[in-house]
Amino acid sequence: MIPHTLGTLRQYSAAISASLSVFIIGNWLAWPSSAVKDILSGQTKLTVSSEEVSWAVALLDFGNIISPIPSSYISDWIGRKMTLVIMSFALFSTWLLTIFGTNAYYLYIARLIVGFCKGICFTVVPIYLGEIASTNIRGGVGTIFCGLMNYGILYELCLGPLVSYETLNILSSPFPIIFFLLFFRFPESPYFYLMKGRSAEAQMSLAWFRNLKEDSSELDREMKQISVNVEEDMKDKGGFKDLLSNAGARKAMLIAMSLAFFQRLTGMSSILAFSVVTLPPTGGYFSPEVYMLLFGITTIVGQSICVILIDKFGRKPLLIVSTAGCALSTGISGLFYWLNTSTDLTHYNWVPYSCIILFGIMFAIGIGTIPSVICVELFSSDIRSYAASAAAMFYALGSFITNKLYLYVHLTIGVHYMFLFFTVSSLVCLVFTCTVFFETSGKSFSEIQDILKNRGTNDQP
Repeated sequence: MIPHTLGTLRQYSAAISASLSVFIIGNWLAWPSSAVKDILSGQTKLTVSSEEVSWAVALLDFGNIISPIPSSYISDWIGRKMTLVIMSFALFSTWLLTIFGTNAYYLYIARLIVGFCKGICFTVVPIYLGEIASTNIRGGVGTIFCGLMNYGILYELCLGPLVSYETLNILSSPFPIIFFLLFFRFPESPYFYLMKGRSAEAQMSLAWFRNLKEDSSELDREMKQISVNVEEDMKDKGGFKDLLSNAGARKAMLIAMSLAFFQRLTGMSSILAFSVVTLPPTGGYFSPEVYMLLFGITTIVGQSICVILIDKFGRKPLLIVSTAGCALSTGISGLFYWLNTSTDLTHYNWVPYSCIILFGIMFAIGIGTIPSVICVELFSSDIRSYAASAAAMFYALGSFITNKLYLYVHLTIGVHYMFLFFTVSSLVCLVFTCTVFFETSGKSFSEIQDILKNRGTNDQP
């Protein structure tokens, strides 16, 4: 019992350290909520127009779209760990650019680098977490990825309103260094070592993560299972074309990419970026900035609930509850904004504030957390990095679409149409989950591949 407990602690420690990279991405996702206001009001040394600010914000999504494909090749070439370690230096440079920058081009370069690093994080971190985790805790370990991003968002939402632009950047800059110092000490994924034919190092890595002696029978059994899986996967080394090469792979792609795309279409990116503009200025008892802080807290609460329940009740029930809750919250918000165009609803201004809190927790318990776990589980090791790259591109594409549409629709035909779009997207995802998605909880990678190859839909954990 003690070896297993210590092994679990080691896996969670490695997962938290690796996911600190995503904490930094969360910092940058929430950074505009405070920084843009200071920049446009002339409270910084930057001389930047509103058009240049919009480009700086958008360039993160552009960098995110172009980086997943090369990052999949890099992580298969030099390893999951080394890819993330090298990335820490790039992330540190982005804060230096904002601290010492004097014009828009510094922000352009910083946001583009962050977007590139975001694509790497969303590709490599879920793979690393999935490959180091034991089957019985793989779901919980995988959800740490989204949890740390939510903490990064909350950090900026808490700090931004209290300090100046320059202080915000300075207080955000140490985290890439902390990430490097903590993560560098953990082993590489045993799967990567086996992919490279380095079986002795793979056994040492697995022994460390499981806290077992290298000559133990339990370790030997798991090593043999992983070796067989990797050997079978590597017989015909995969590429992007293999993501659609057979019925099983196509079904895995349909499930993983759809969930990644729907995650963004439910409205999270736009709600995070524009709610301070959209929410009624009065009637919510607190300011919009305070409610955004509460929103950040609820996403952490929801993600914590997901960590506790994902391996106990499974992925599918949480996705069903989550998408239904997201549809309910955005649907009520959309109805409020529609009625508010022709009726004075000042006394009911608390409604959209309540809905954004409900959306935060409903999003985080399922659709905001589980897709990154599913993407790792559904694909064999030879094409897992390519699948993660494709998913990262779908995340970025969904964010780009909703963020670019939001302000245009808001200013031209009414924001209620965007909330209708979010609601329909959540409902479609709900139907998709009920009819196409199958339960992966408690199943090994090889068992999941058997289900896909046999076109099974066994939902029993």
